[in-house]
Amino acid sequence: MRGTRLLLVALCSALLGCFDGCKEGPTPVADAPVGAAGDTVDGPPPMSVGTVRGLGPHVWEARLDLRGDSKGIWPSREVVSKLVWSELDVWEFEEITGVDKRIERQIDQTHYRRQSDGKRWLKTTQPAGNPLILQRTLQLWTQAVSGFGPQVAWRELGQDVVGDRTVRVLRIELAPVPALDTVDPVDPETAARKMGLATTPVELTGTVYVDLQTGNRLLAEIEGRFVPRAVAGWDPSDEVHVTYQEKRTLTSLPPTVRPPPPEQVVERARRPRSAGSGR
Repeated sequence: MRGTRLLLVALCSALLGCFDGCKEGPTPVADAPVGAAGDTVDGPPPMSVGTVRGLGPHVWEARLDLRGDSKGIWPSREVVSKLVWSELDVWEFEEITGVDKRIERQIDQTHYRRQSDGKRWLKTTQPAGNPLILQRTLQLWTQAVSGFGPQVAWRELGQDVVGDRTVRVLRIELAPVPALDTVDPVDPETAARKMGLATTPVELTGTVYVDLQTGNRLLAEIEGRFVPRAVAGWDPSDEVHVTYQEKRTLTSLPPTVRPPPPEQVVERARRPRSAGSGR
């Protein structure tokens, strides 16, 4: 267990060195503690604005690599993201999708956005407590596991420590296709089709480290394969490969997020009021 802790500490410090101009994403997480896994358990609780605020200032980094099937039914996608979280209305977000890069900054109610290699920042006003950017970070995980549907299963491996946080260590894997509510025997493929499942999962493995106090994922690495159900009579070239990695690193002080230089900022013009609106 001590060796696992030392390896995780080294991982958290090493992963911060490469994002801008680097598309490798987070380094794979360390091996989970050795031990017999019991029966399947409930997975991590749904993350929300509230749970992330409870974690305090931190840096989140993630990488999703989706290699789609040959017919384009499930398109390929590669996303590398980073969120520097100071507080709910003070953060910086960067995302690289293919060759496109988006940078966003929120400072109180002022929001700045720059797309790709643009030299100008678009300035807008957002309501206080706006959680939309956080929801985008949560959706990346959803995209990673969406192809495995109700066959996602979890097993408890024990507890460990990441940084100075106690974590649950969970293994993610494939469960059998859920049974239909019928007395007639039905094979898994027929059951999945009748339930309207969009994919046929082939393989899913991974380890997730969940903060015991707040329920946030601090480290995760999953890998899996599935076949879109529209590709009936599939062959190996139709498989969709999914790789996902993420980590959250707590900071002792809130990260500093500064507005861009004023000469680079363009303010979005307000919409003219329609005649007779009375407002």
